[in-house]
Amino acid sequence: MERCRIWWPRQQRQPELESVSARYVMFGWLFPHAGSVDIVVAAFLSEGEILRSFPSLDTLQATILSSDKRMPITLQESAAFTILGDCVVHLPRDFEACCVKEKYQLLQTQAVKTKHSAKNQDSSVVLNGSLGSEDQEQSRNNRKWECDCDCSVLDGFLDTCKKSSVVKGGNWVHFCCKPNVNQIPMLQHLYLDDQNVEINHCHVILYDVPIAGRNHFSQGDDAPHSLKPPLKMPNWICDLQKRPPVLDLDPIVLALNCANAARVPVAWKTVNNSSAAHFLLATVFDALVLLLQHLTGIVLASVSTIVYIFIQLFRKCLSHVSKYSMLQKVFRHSWKNMHLRCCQILYWPVSLQDTSLSSSVNVEYAHKAAIKKHALWSNIIMDLLMGFILGTTLLLNMETICSWTFSLLHYMTDAVLRSGCVWLMGVPAGFKLNTELAELLGMISLNAIQIYSTLWFILGGFLRHIIQGLAFSGILLGFTVPVSFFIDIIQLATLHVTMLQWLISLIYSRQIQTVTSLWRLFRGRKWNPLRQRLDSYDYTVEQHVVGSLLFTPVLLLLPTASIFYIFFSILSSTIICLCIVLEIAICIIHCTPYAALFLWVTRRQRFPAGLLFLPVLSSVSTDDDDALPVGEKKTDIHVHSVPLVSELNCNYNTLGQVIGPHYQKVFKGIALPFCKQLAHGILRGARIPTTLHLLSSPYPWMHIGIRDYWMLCRGATKQGRN
Repeated sequence: MERCRIWWPRQQRQPELESVSARYVMFGWLFPHAGSVDIVVAAFLSEGEILRSFPSLDTLQATILSSDKRMPITLQESAAFTILGDCVVHLPRDFEACCVKEKYQLLQTQAVKTKHSAKNQDSSVVLNGSLGSEDQEQSRNNRKWECDCDCSVLDGFLDTCKKSSVVKGGNWVHFCCKPNVNQIPMLQHLYLDDQNVEINHCHVILYDVPIAGRNHFSQGDDAPHSLKPPLKMPNWICDLQKRPPVLDLDPIVLALNCANAARVPVAWKTVNNSSAAHFLLATVFDALVLLLQHLTGIVLASVSTIVYIFIQLFRKCLSHVSKYSMLQKVFRHSWKNMHLRCCQILYWPVSLQDTSLSSSVNVEYAHKAAIKKHALWSNIIMDLLMGFILGTTLLLNMETICSWTFSLLHYMTDAVLRSGCVWLMGVPAGFKLNTELAELLGMISLNAIQIYSTLWFILGGFLRHIIQGLAFSGILLGFTVPVSFFIDIIQLATLHVTMLQWLISLIYSRQIQTVTSLWRLFRGRKWNPLRQRLDSYDYTVEQHVVGSLLFTPVLLLLPTASIFYIFFSILSSTIICLCIVLEIAICIIHCTPYAALFLWVTRRQRFPAGLLFLPVLSSVSTDDDDALPVGEKKTDIHVHSVPLVSELNCNYNTLGQVIGPHYQKVFKGIALPFCKQLAHGILRGARIPTTLHLLSSPYPWMHIGIRDYWMLCRGATKQGRN
C-alpha cells in the first residue's frame, strides 16, 4: 500500500502513555481507500484497566457495539467503531535490533531470490498469540497473522480480542512509541483482511480531541463543491470535475468530531474506582446542585406561565374591540414587532427542546445546535438591554426632547411646507407656471397644512405621555418596539404630506396618460391591452380635432403639476427613506446572532473554516546501525523510517463570515426591487412603496393549555440544564 495516515489524539500522548514497556489497546475507525488507508485513533486503554473494568470480553464487545450504534449513520456506513490494534510504549533496544535484523534478512533474501523465502515465512512468530504444541489446528488458522519478529507477540487478552468479532474484517494495527520522541507513534505492522500490508509512506497527524463547547473540525463553506460555477466553463474543467476526489475527508472529519463521544463510554468504566470520601463529597455536591436547578426550573416555568396567561388575555381583549383591525393597519409596524416579541417570549421553551442524538455525539452538530438554541433568548436579552438604555435616556431627557420636537415641527411646518408652497405659487426657479392652477394647488396645500398643524397643536399636550409610553415600552418590551412605534408616529405626523403627494400624483399621472394617448392619436396608433402592444388605427377627422383641442391645454398645464409633484415627492421620499432606515435598524437587531457573536469573541475555535496541516519537526532517531550485521550501512535499508508528523489545525471564520449569512438571508433580493419600484412610482406618478416588508414572525401564534405550557417550560429548563 502506498500511504497510511494515522490520526493520533494529541492530548493522550503524554498523560496516559506513561508506563514503560506497557501495551495499550486502541479504539477508533479504519478507513481503507484505493492505495491508502486512514487510521483514526479515538482512545486507548491499557490491558490492566480493561480487565479491571470489564468482567468479560462480551461486556467489552457490547460496550463497543453500543458506542458504534450511537454514531451518525454516515459514519457507520463508512467505517465501524472497533478495536484497531495495540500500541507498545518505550520498547527495549533488543526489540529494535530484532526488528531491524528481521527486515534486513527479508531484504537480503529478496535480493538473492533464493528458495528459502517460504521457509522463513513458515518459521515466523504468530502475531495472534503464542502457539501451543497441542493446538495444531489453531496454528494453521493463525499463520495469516505471522511475521518474523518477536515484537508482535501478543498476550492472551489481545489474542482473544483479535479472534473475536470486536475486530472488524481481520484488521489489526501495531504501533510502538520510543523514548525521547514525545511518544509519537511508529507503525510496525498493519493487517488488512488478515494480510500483512507493507506501507511505503506513513503520515502521523496529531489532533486535539474535539470537545463540546471548545472546538471541532470542519472543511468550511469554501470547499470546492460549494463554489458557484461561472456561466461557461472550459471543457477541461468539466472533465476535471467529473473525476472522483483523490481523498474524501468528510467521513474522517466526522470521525474526529465523534472521537470524544466514542471514547467516553469506554473510558468511563475505567475511573469508577475512586476513594469513598471523594465519592461521598461529590455525591452530596451533585445533589445540592440538582436541587437548586430543580427549584430554579420550577420558578422559571411558573413565571413564564404567568406571562403566557397575560399575553393570551391581552390578545383576547383586543380581538373583541370593534376598531381592532383599524388600529392594526394604522400601527402596523408596532403590531408586527409586538407580535414578534410575544411569539419570541412564548416560544422560548420550544427553542430549547433538542432531543436529537447527533447533538450529543457529533461535536460540530452540537455546536451549531447550541448556537441555534441560544439565539432566541440572547436576542431577547440584547433587545431588552438596548431598550432599557433607550427608555432611561428618554425619561431622563424628557424636557429636552419635547423642546426639540416642538422646534422641529415648527421648522418643518413654517420653513419647509408653507414657504415651499408659497414659493411654488410664484415663479419657482424662473419657471413660468399657470397662475390659476398654481394658486389652486397652493391654496389646497396650505389649507391642509394649516388644518394638520392645528390638530398637532391640540395633541401637543400629550407629547410627554407619548414619550413616556415609548420609554416604558422600551424598558419592558425591548428596543425594537418603541422604534417601530416611532415609525408609525412619523407616518401619522406626516400624513398630510403623504395625502398631498397622493392627490398631486393623481393629477400628474392623469396628465401623463392623457398626453401619451393623444400623442398616439396623432401618430395613428392605438394601445392594445389584450396583446400588450401598439396597433395601427384609422381615426376620424372629428377625433383628430378633439384631440388637438385637448392636447394643447393639457401639455401647457403639465409643468405646473410637475413642479408641485416633484416638491411633494421629494418630501414624501425623504420621509419614506427615514422610516426605511429605522426599519432596517430594527431588522438588523432582530437578525443579529448575538450568541454566535459572543462565542466568536470568546472561543473562535468553534467557528472553523477549513483544515490546516502544520509540519512538526520530529527529533526521532534510531540506533539501527548497531543492530545491523557488520559491513552493512543503514542507508542501504530503509526500515523504521521517521514518519511525517503534522499537527491538525483549523482556519477560523472572520466576523463577516459569522454574521454575514444571517443578514444576507434577510436582505437578499430586497434593495434592487425596492429601488426599481420607487423610481417607477415617482416617474409615472404611481403608488410609492412605503416599507420593505422585512419583518415577519417565523412563529405562528401559540394556543395550548396552561398546564401544557408549564410542562413545556419545565422540560425546556431540563434540556437547557443538560
